[in-house]
Amino acid sequence: MLWTNHLGGTQRMRFVMALAGIAALAVSPASMAAPAVPGAALEVSGGACAPAGDLHFVCGLKNVEDLLPVDAGRWLVGSSYEEGSAGLYIIDTLDKSARKVSFSVGARPDPRYPGCTPPDFAHLLTHGLDVVAAPGNVVTVYAVNHGGRESVEMFRLRADVATAQWVGCVLLPRYAIGNAVAALPDGGFVVSKFLDQRDSKGREHLLAGQVNGTVYRWRTGHGFEEVPGTRLAGDNGLAVTKDGRWLFVNAYGTREVVRVALSGHGAARVAKVDFNPDNLRWTADGRLFVTGQFRHLGAPIGQDGWETVVLDPNSMRTMPLLRERGRPEFDDAASTVQVGSVLWISTFRGDRIAYRPAP
Repeated sequence: MLWTNHLGGTQRMRFVMALAGIAALAVSPASMAAPAVPGAALEVSGGACAPAGDLHFVCGLKNVEDLLPVDAGRWLVGSSYEEGSAGLYIIDTLDKSARKVSFSVGARPDPRYPGCTPPDFAHLLTHGLDVVAAPGNVVTVYAVNHGGRESVEMFRLRADVATAQWVGCVLLPRYAIGNAVAALPDGGFVVSKFLDQRDSKGREHLLAGQVNGTVYRWRTGHGFEEVPGTRLAGDNGLAVTKDGRWLFVNAYGTREVVRVALSGHGAARVAKVDFNPDNLRWTADGRLFVTGQFRHLGAPIGQDGWETVVLDPNSMRTMPLLRERGRPEFDDAASTVQVGSVLWISTFRGDRIAYRPAP
């Protein structure tokens, strides 16, 4: 059964932004974008982007909640968790600069996603990402979007010129507020439901350990179905093994990483962490970076501090990697990826991403 999305864009956006601690922004009527031209470079004052401790920064961004390497790490693609800011960013890992992505509608939308119209690119609000190599000098980007609708949007991205063609979308199930997405080997994807549109105190409820989320699997011709064993407190980051057998999902409210079989057969395995786990990212040696914040029930979002650990996907044991106190310059890290000997770290709130040598 393919579920439909029913809440109006303005009401949904206010709800999402209130829970994230960000001011609500209204959605304007959709408009079609002109054909994409190379994305514009961002201008940043050098003094405002000075290092802090062992962290260096690429600045001039807006709430890059998630990021992933593309083209063997020559570039990073980053989301933008603020409506009307960029939609997507491209970060140059060599000269440590960034550009906004320029969007257009592809001449040949992907036939796997029928019946979905292009979004208003000016109001994209992107959250979790995944990337899959595509023919030619492009990658397919899967992006959870809150701008105007709750959806997973698909783009064909050329990172070298910072352009992306929209090729399709899937609207999320009714009442779901999405978070992370992970592509599957069969051409489908999984997406986490972090919050419910009907629960105005969802953030408080999930931090108290209340089960409110799940993970949905989407397949062409089948639509959505719940993945067994994934009803958790604030389903957040996702990762899937290359063979499509195992799914890892972060339970943000109970500070757990849960491993389940996508088939629905077999017992779940759980790893406990001492922070609220946000995103999961694969390492070159087949382990997982788990990154998140130190959040507490009743406390406003502030200088929370954050941590990244390395998870062995077989034993479900973790090893410490980074632990940072909250800084005015950078806090609330959400994702960590490694390119060569450098770690790159995102945040869901702030005007920059961080990088530093790997320990």
